[in-house]
Amino acid sequence: MKNLLLPVLLLLVSACSDEDSDLRVYVAEVKARPSNPPEPLPDTAEFVPEPYRSVSERSPFAQPQPEEMVEQVARNQTCDPLDTERKKELLEQYSLDNLSLRGTLGDGRSLWGLVRTQDGVTHQVGVGHHLGLYNGKVTDINNEELTLTEYIPDGKGCWQPRVTQLTLSKGG
Repeated sequence: MKNLLLPVLLLLVSACSDEDSDLRVYVAEVKARPSNPPEPLPDTAEFVPEPYRSVSERSPFAQPQPEEMVEQVARNQTCDPLDTERKKELLEQYSLDNLSLRGTLGDGRSLWGLVRTQDGVTHQVGVGHHLGLYNGKVTDINNEELTLTEYIPDGKGCWQPRVTQLTLSKGG
C-alpha cells in the first residue's frame, strides 16, 4: 500500500503544476493588458450654507406646536377644521390596513360594524366612532361595508377629507 501511495502523490502534484502554469500564463496576460483610466468626476456646484437666525425662525429640530398649526389653519380658511381637543379612541392607534370588517350587527334601529384588529380582537363600531391613523370618522354602515371620512394632512397645515371604505372580509 505504501508503495502505491508515492506514485499517486507524484501524479497529483504534477497535474497541479500543469494547471498552475496555465494560470500563471493567464495572469501574466491580464497584467500585460493596458489599463483604462477612471472617468473624471462630474463637476458639482459649490455648497453655500444658509445662516440660521434663531431669533426669527422656529428650530428645525422641534415639532410644530399646536398653536402654530392652528394659526396656519386660521390663515388658510379653505381647510377643514379638526377637533384637536377630542380624546383618541382605541381603534385610532391602528392603520386601516390592520383593520378588517368581519360582519355587522343590528337591532332594527341601528347597525354596528364588527371590526377586527391585526391582533385578533373584534370591536363593535357605530356611526360617529373614530378609527384609523388619520382621524377617520364612521359615517355609514351597511351589510357589506363601513364608510368613513379620513382627514389627510397636506403638509401645509390643512387636512383634506378622503372617503374610505372597509369592506366585509371573509375567512381567517
